[in-house]
Amino acid sequence: MKICIDARPLQNANKTRGPGVHIKNVLQQMSRLDQEDEFILITQKGKELAPLFRNESRIETFRPDRPNRLNWIADHILLSSLVRQSGAQVFLATDFNSYLVPPPGVKVVSILYDVIPLLFPEVMAQQPISIRIGWPINFRKLKQSDALIAISAATRDDAVKVLGLDPARITVIYPAVNHDLFNPTCAMLPAARESVRKRYGIVGDYLLYVGDVDWRKNLIRVLEAFVATPDSVRLVLAGKKALLYPPLHEQIRSLGLENRVILTGFVSDEDLPVLYGNALALLFPSLYEGFGLPVAEAMACGCPVITSNVSSLPEVAGDAALLVDPTSVDEISAAMKLIVEDRTLREQLANAGIRQAAHFSWERHAAEVLAILRKVAG
Repeated sequence: MKICIDARPLQNANKTRGPGVHIKNVLQQMSRLDQEDEFILITQKGKELAPLFRNESRIETFRPDRPNRLNWIADHILLSSLVRQSGAQVFLATDFNSYLVPPPGVKVVSILYDVIPLLFPEVMAQQPISIRIGWPINFRKLKQSDALIAISAATRDDAVKVLGLDPARITVIYPAVNHDLFNPTCAMLPAARESVRKRYGIVGDYLLYVGDVDWRKNLIRVLEAFVATPDSVRLVLAGKKALLYPPLHEQIRSLGLENRVILTGFVSDEDLPVLYGNALALLFPSLYEGFGLPVAEAMACGCPVITSNVSSLPEVAGDAALLVDPTSVDEISAAMKLIVEDRTLREQLANAGIRQAAHFSWERHAAEVLAILRKVAG
C-alpha cells in the first residue's frame, strides 16, 4: 500500500507546538511498526528532515514562512494535485492547511486537533480577512474526509456540534507521552536538577507553566492568582514566546511580580522533564485545549497538576489533578495555595499522575492510526 503523509508540521512553525510534536512521535512509531508499506512524504523545500521510513519518497513543496495566511491559499490550490501525483491510496492530513477534498482515487484521513476558531468567533474576528475566509473553508473539507481522528472526545463532540460531522466517522485516539524522556527518573536526577536550576536562574520553590502565550492559555489570570501565594515561591514561565511578549511583561510589572516571575525562554527536551519534576506543580488552567500535552508530560514526571475543568483537560487529567474553573481567579489562587501548603496532597497527586500518564502510549497511538489508514484504503 502507498500512504501519502503531509510531513510539513515537522518543518514549519508547528514543529515545537502540538501538531508538530504529535506528528513527530506518530511517524517515528509508524516507521518502526510498518516495514512493508510505501510512504510518500510531502515536505517543505529547503527545510531539513531526517529519513523516517525504510521505504519512503518525497514530494517537495515551496511554502512561504511569512505571512502564514498565504499558506492555506497555496495548499487549497495545489495540495490535491500533489496527493494525486503521489500515487497513494490514502492520504493522512496532519495539519489544518492539509485538509482537502479527497482527490479521485485517493482516500483521506484527517487529524482533528480542535475547532477553536469556530467555537470562539471573537478570536476569528480579530484575524486578517484571508484567515477569516480560510478557516471555515478548510474546516468544511472535513465533512468529505473518509475518516477523522480526533485527539480527544471533547474535540470530537465539538466538531460534531459546530461542523455537523458524522460521529461514526470520527475515532478518538489520544496523543501520548515520550516515556523514555518524561519519567520520574529523568525528572529527579540530582546533578541535572542543580544544573537546570542554575541555567534558568531558579532559586527555591516554584510553580511552573509550560506553553504558548495566546489568549486561551489564560496567563493573565494565572499571574493574578499567583499574587496571593507566599513571596518565597517563584513562578517559572517556560517557553520562547513568553520571553518575547511585551504585554505579558507589562502585566508582570503592574502586579509587582518582577522579582517572583522567571522567564526561561526556550527549554530543551532534555531540561523540560527536570523542570517538571522539581516544580511544586504545573499550572495549566487553559480556557480550551484539544488535548493539553503538558498536563500528560508533567504527570509522567511525577509533577502535581492544576488544570481546567473544561474541554479535553478532565479527560487527560482523570482523577490525578486539581481541576479549577479557568475563568475564576479565586479558584486558581485557592488551588495554588493548597498545593504550596500541603505536601501530602502533592505526593498523592504525583503518584496518581504517574499512573494516569501511563495510559498514554505513542506506540499504541501510532498502531491505531495505521490501522485506520489500512481500513480506509481497503
